[in-house]
Amino acid sequence: MQQPLVSIVMPAYNAEKYIAESVSSILSQTYKNFELLIADDCSTDRTKEILSSFKDSRISFYHNDTNQGYLKTCNKLLSLCKGEFVTFQDADDISVPGRIEKQVNEFLKDKELGICTSNSVMIDSEGKKIMSRKWAIDYEKFRTDADYEALLCGATIMLKNDLLKEIGLYHEYFNRLGGEDYEWFFRAVCKGKGKHINDELYLYRIHNSAVKVNNTAPCTIYIHDIIHEIRSRFILTNEYLLDGEHETELKSLEEKFEKEFRDEPSKAFRIKANGAIALKQYGNFLKLSWAAFKADPLNSKNYTATLTSIYNRFKGIIYNLIKPD
Repeated sequence: MQQPLVSIVMPAYNAEKYIAESVSSILSQTYKNFELLIADDCSTDRTKEILSSFKDSRISFYHNDTNQGYLKTCNKLLSLCKGEFVTFQDADDISVPGRIEKQVNEFLKDKELGICTSNSVMIDSEGKKIMSRKWAIDYEKFRTDADYEALLCGATIMLKNDLLKEIGLYHEYFNRLGGEDYEWFFRAVCKGKGKHINDELYLYRIHNSAVKVNNTAPCTIYIHDIIHEIRSRFILTNEYLLDGEHETELKSLEEKFEKEFRDEPSKAFRIKANGAIALKQYGNFLKLSWAAFKADPLNSKNYTATLTSIYNRFKGIIYNLIKPD
């Protein structure tokens, strides 16, 4: 029996350090019937040159003349997918060899399945493990309870192309803000049956040059509050805040959340610093903590947060040293 075609989309921007390993992890998959769609988003490093070294008929290359950003580049690739199933591969991440095969098998076992996700492992710039992301997903709860957070690496999402056509692409409201995959995932879950695989099939890389790490714009932080409001409204009233008819309400929500950061200029730096130390990015932690102090030197929250973060980090290190095998 012919294996169904899987479309894998890979937006790439300034990924010269990692992209060869990332592409190779797809070419080494045990599942062979796939198309890999790669778009270089006007990189300024050697990304495009490295990509040109791959000679595999399953790869289709697309290059943006101007930088479009992750969301628009992803949407471009998603609209070109020909496979029965669609999934993602970020240009600095790694898929374990059996990833695609295991996910496709879930669809073959259950014809009603529309979405399949998996656990993942977070790695650093050198490929060393930071932490496992073993999170079970209760699809029904995510569909019906806005307070329930489905913790997942968005790149592990595989869905039927028919479902993709039904729910549409990433919403451009999220362009250069982040969170587009989470809101899109919610739309997919509302329309299709989901299954989560407990296996760690994807290695998600965190490094100092990552956009998410360095972007301290408040809107990139409170966008998750906006998504919560979008989910809540849809669950309660079946109204979709991004349908073009609720722009005034959206602006009001943005102003509400933005005001919290205007009133407390150091808040964004403090939140990002806490995230950096949790990811063992100590240089970024110090840089962001210092930025918080400079932004609001008299705010005691900055000192408390910094000391608490350091204490919790050292406590975790000591625990790992003394815990029984």
